[in-house]
Amino acid sequence: MYWTKNGSIPSQETDGTEGWQQAPSPPTEIPEGKELVWLNWEWIIRDPKPADRAGYQWNWQHDTRSWVEGAWPQTVVESVEQLALTDLITLADSVSSVNITTSDIGVIIG
Repeated sequence: MYWTKNGSIPSQETDGTEGWQQAPSPPTEIPEGKELVWLNWEWIIRDPKPADRAGYQWNWQHDTRSWVEGAWPQTVVESVEQLALTDLITLADSVSSVNITTSDIGVIIG
């Protein structure tokens, strides 16, 4: 008899704590070139994960019981232009002074 707790890989022994549930025994016949995994409360015999290639990753889709290749999100790094010191001085001169009271801080933060 096999036992699982919170979906853990079933084993024939428990640690004696509460919450263990009976689980099905794993299949004894696994075809050559396949692997046995415990996923979503059931034993699955599947092909091993294909090798990832640059920019892509294989993910297991349980509903179709197949590996699906997905592209990694592309991150675009934009260059930051250096502001000239004169631009900074002009920017500083164009900002008028602002008086903030303690009651305004709560509005700004919140």
